[in-house]
Amino acid sequence: MSHNVKFQYKYLDNGCASGHICIGSHNFEFLCSYLLNNPLEELLNAVYQIVPNLASFPRKKIDFIMLDEPIEYRWEFELIDERNVTLTIYVKGDDLKTERIFINKCQLNDLLKALVHGIERDAELRSNENIEQIYKQFKLYLKVTKINQGTE
Repeated sequence: MSHNVKFQYKYLDNGCASGHICIGSHNFEFLCSYLLNNPLEELLNAVYQIVPNLASFPRKKIDFIMLDEPIEYRWEFELIDERNVTLTIYVKGDDLKTERIFINKCQLNDLLKALVHGIERDAELRSNENIEQIYKQFKLYLKVTKINQGTE
């Protein structure tokens, strides 16, 4: 289930951010508002909650809402096993209908690598203390996982 995972996120000048996530051949591009909250921080917190040995009380499934008025995207992460995760994204428009627009599975480490890579290229993203902290924990987790896999 190894997929090529890519992630990009960039702040825009108008209180919005843009980005995309690509798992294999499935790509999701988005715009979102960061006036009321920081969607990147919420995305990282959600992923953090499903990573074994990181969160105090890890979860198997978690979601968060990313707003792009009047649209909202619900990102849902579900841990399949210790190494694999499913990402499902739903959209709800001003008609209040919810539709699944993205679903794919990948290795958890591939997702973490993509997030780390997408964040490390942009000092502005890491200027948020909470994002920087989670970024560092993901990097350490990946390093320890690589070392442990090398000794198996």
